[in-house]
Amino acid sequence: MATQPTLDGVGDAEPRSGPESIYDPLRRENLGRSVLWALTSREAQRLDQIPRFSGCGIYAIYYAGDHELYAPIASDKFEVPIYVGKADPSGGRKGVTVGKAWEGNPLWSRLRKHAAKISETDDLNVEDFFARYLPADDLFTPMAERLMISDLRPVWNVALEGFGVNPQGSGRESTQLRPKWHEVHPGVEWAKRMPAQPGGPEPLRQEVRDHLALHSEPHPNAAGQPLGVI
Repeated sequence: MATQPTLDGVGDAEPRSGPESIYDPLRRENLGRSVLWALTSREAQRLDQIPRFSGCGIYAIYYAGDHELYAPIASDKFEVPIYVGKADPSGGRKGVTVGKAWEGNPLWSRLRKHAAKISETDDLNVEDFFARYLPADDLFTPMAERLMISDLRPVWNVALEGFGVNPQGSGRESTQLRPKWHEVHPGVEWAKRMPAQPGGPEPLRQEVRDHLALHSEPHPNAAGQPLGVI
């Protein structure tokens, strides 16, 4: 008797099933990846030369300089970000009177603050940093940010936290340790007044080297490939 055709996976000893086996365009991860795809499709611009624009959204910062710590990811191809983040609409963090996603310029302002902070350091040159940015609906940007961090493991998000930290209040400068990023990249005035990290910067530099030894290649999902698509 002829064998009847079957659907893929049906009749197998161990049928393939579950959310990983199909492509769902409305799946939360795929909504986030569509935002990531749109971001990585944009041209990178020098961080300190981004013109003013409106809206909240997501961004990825890349390094193309000659600092020895970041040699494994330094490239003008902008494939492996050194840091990723998002900017919420006004009022978004407090949850009151949240602004529209297209109002104001919170994303541009955040990138501008990053450029200013890098410019203050003793060992980094802001002209070596580039960014891709995407004004986007704030419903999807948290998903995209989480995916970028979990998939791409940017070194300033994972191994050397503190780049995105804002100035601490005067009452906390003497009680909280200096953020790790500021310990390795000194020069920002408010961070100088904070107690140093135990062991100083060298153990943190080694953490960066160890991290990049494992995470310096572009991730397969770096361009936002959705799940369930082969």
